Amino acid sequence: MKVLIIGGHLSPAFSLVEELEKEKNIKIVFVGRKYSTEGQRTISAEVKIAKDKNIHFRNITTGRLQRKFTRHTIPSLLKIPVGLIQSFIVLIQEKPDIIVSFGSYVSTPVVLIGALLGIDIISHEQASVPGLATRINYLFSKKLFLTWEQSRKYFKNQAKLEVIGNLVRGPFYKKSYRIKKQLTEFLKKGREDLIFITGGNQGSHFLNNLIFRNINFFTEHRVVHQIGLANYGNDHFIAKNIKEANYFQVQYLQAADYAVCLNESKLVVTRSGANTVWELILAKKPSILIPLAISGYGEQQENAKICEEAGFGIVIPQAEATDNKVKSSVETILKNYNEFARNAEEFEKTLPKDANKKLKDYILRYTNS
Repeated sequence: MKVLIIGGHLSPAFSLVEELEKEKNIKIVFVGRKYSTEGQRTISAEVKIAKDKNIHFRNITTGRLQRKFTRHTIPSLLKIPVGLIQSFIVLIQEKPDIIVSFGSYVSTPVVLIGALLGIDIISHEQASVPGLATRINYLFSKKLFLTWEQSRKYFKNQAKLEVIGNLVRGPFYKKSYRIKKQLTEFLKKGREDLIFITGGNQGSHFLNNLIFRNINFFTEHRVVHQIGLANYGNDHFIAKNIKEANYFQVQYLQAADYAVCLNESKLVVTRSGANTVWELILAKKPSILIPLAISGYGEQQENAKICEEAGFGIVIPQAEATDNKVKSSVETILKNYNEFARNAEEFEKTLPKDANKKLKDYILRYTNS
């Protein structure tokens, strides 16, 4: 049996890979981008992970509908037919039994061509507000799995839907880890509260700049700062030149390293992507969330609202995320930490569980039927 996995939401996608690898006679093909962002030549996180895990990886180059006009808009649109042609070639060569989509613009050409070729497709949506790619892919999918119950309202055919929660990487649940020596040493030293700052795999130039400007405030604590793979505004160089003893910078965290930083931190300052929010809830972690202002359909704003309404997150719109506002929010959480932590613990109990196994079991039943 061959399963082709496609999509830009890497945490749940590679969580499924981990589950399927436990089964005999399953071959996995992962399709994704070679580069992390348009206009740059930074190797994408999916290439790095696939290489580390020795997973068969196929690259496609495709375009997307951008939310604002930039110098990359026209070239991006011209890449759409290229992505369709490459998807056709990949699917003809690989001949998968089933396609599993985890959204983002890179998934849509594969789903469209897969449907034309008669290959069965299932999809998973991480966000509370489905993105454009999932709304399109849903039309061609046999089944759409959802993370949040409130996402049902965006789709007409309820029989196609099943709420299972989000898939989580294996290291998140482990009690022991093998992490890089420098990070281990940093986490062990000092008694100050640990603050974990991350803009995700690709990073956030806005968050990075916020930390750089206020490094003296943040290093009153201990800080692990995931800069991201995309080197916006020369962020990598700036971070490397910060010599504060209480500051640890890293471009990209492997799953185990990420899990350690998240679980051992006192609080998190972050964006509010779907996977980030889900893992914050699982870790029962008080957080400051600064949603990406231009996220599709206000997805990140809605994700962040889940944490805020549950009482363990402070949401700051990017336009209002001044230095003083962010610093006062850090102080508010630390001052009222027991209340924030208690709310997080109570909300975590309400989550659907075992999404990894549920999706794997469906694939096994489906392909054997």
